[in-house]
Amino acid sequence: MQSTEAPSFPMPRNNPLDPPPEYRVLAAERPIFRVKTPRDQSAWVVTRHDDVRAVLLDRRFSSDPRSTGFPTYLTGDLDPPPGFFLQLDAPDQPRLRKLVNREFVISQMEKLRPRMQVILDQLIDKMIAQGSSADLVHQLAYPMASTVICEMLKVPYEDHEIFVSLTDTVLNRSSTAEEAVRAATDLMAYFDRLVTTRRQQGDLSDDILGRLIAQEVDSQISHVELVGLAALLLLSGYDTMAQMIGLGVLVLLLHPDQLAELRADPSLIPQTVEELMRYLSINHSGLPRAALEDVELGGQLIRAGEGILVMINAANRDQTVFDRPDEFDIHRRGLDQHVAFGHGLHKCIGLTLARVELSTVFAGLFKRLPALQLKRGIDELPFRHEMVLYGVRELPVSW
Repeated sequence: MQSTEAPSFPMPRNNPLDPPPEYRVLAAERPIFRVKTPRDQSAWVVTRHDDVRAVLLDRRFSSDPRSTGFPTYLTGDLDPPPGFFLQLDAPDQPRLRKLVNREFVISQMEKLRPRMQVILDQLIDKMIAQGSSADLVHQLAYPMASTVICEMLKVPYEDHEIFVSLTDTVLNRSSTAEEAVRAATDLMAYFDRLVTTRRQQGDLSDDILGRLIAQEVDSQISHVELVGLAALLLLSGYDTMAQMIGLGVLVLLLHPDQLAELRADPSLIPQTVEELMRYLSINHSGLPRAALEDVELGGQLIRAGEGILVMINAANRDQTVFDRPDEFDIHRRGLDQHVAFGHGLHKCIGLTLARVELSTVFAGLFKRLPALQLKRGIDELPFRHEMVLYGVRELPVSW
């Protein structure tokens, strides 16, 4: 019998590495179902792989939080900062995205691999010098991700604690509206000072931010858009990578047989990265959208002004697309179907950066520390249930 009362959202996980099981239970009753968000908003939840791809390709679904019906439990009452093209629609979204597309092509990212290796080795050297155990999240994942993106943008690494703290406040669903607004304001002020100082100094050096400032001079982008775009690139580059490094190492250590195969055959690393992206799908809070007009989706009429939550993690565990989807398998076929990087209009611009950085970390870490092991069971680890991006807060390891 189909339930008539919309369940509360977000839903709890039973297993820290799996999406909430209720997604499948509810989707079996009604493929696209309604929920109530913490703000008492009604929203449709989309979990099936085909439906997720359809929404992410369809311009009738808006990414702009100012659109009527947009689910605000993630974005709160904050308008998207100028330049944050992930929260914008056409024409601004494709215009701004085009300005940075060429920065993340494969050839550019591969040029960074040797420097990434140096950063990784220095962090591992430091861990080894301090003993035979470490918290891999704070001693490797965060500094690795932060250093790489800071160097790409020529942002002072010594400022990383500022933007990490402010970003966590903005992306923490338990933050009050006042806390989130204050943190977002401070964050934009930091990047405003950074961009302004570099422009005043005529610093158009060969880095992403320098090249964007040159485009501002050519009037291809406004100052406020450049500030927001710089913030978006840095925050997207460090937080996603930090969470994937921590969770990725955890999953590999929980699957020692497959890890042994990986050590014996490094050619498996690129495919392993894709499987980790599919299996983990760290955006566990959903991609919010709003219908701009009536749309039929998967047999369900979504009316104009209704909100939608697109569940990437559920789509990547769709049993009709992936065989044994809840199993981690580095030999899995069909990984080109995963949507961990999104799909269509807003597909992650940094996907090549992610692939290069993660493959560098996993290859280098387990080569340098072949005896790496967990110091705690998975049930004893603290996870980021309250954050927009899922992750593990601490990962004590020894070698």
